[in-house]
Amino acid sequence: MKKYINFLKEVYEELKKVTWPSSNLVKTATAAVIVFTLIVAVYLWSLDLIFAKVITFILER
Repeated sequence: MKKYINFLKEVYEELKKVTWPSSNLVKTATAAVIVFTLIVAVYLWSLDLIFAKVITFILER
């Protein structure tokens, strides 16, 4: 049990050394990830529509 308590104390000491990002940086990074994800989703959706139309056109000939 002493090992676990010692481990948790060491973890706590290391976490005090961490430089945490500011709230503004976290908000900016989150917004960037969401926007990028939406752009990629729309791109893939449009490719899916195009390929579906092409395949339908080929198969209906």
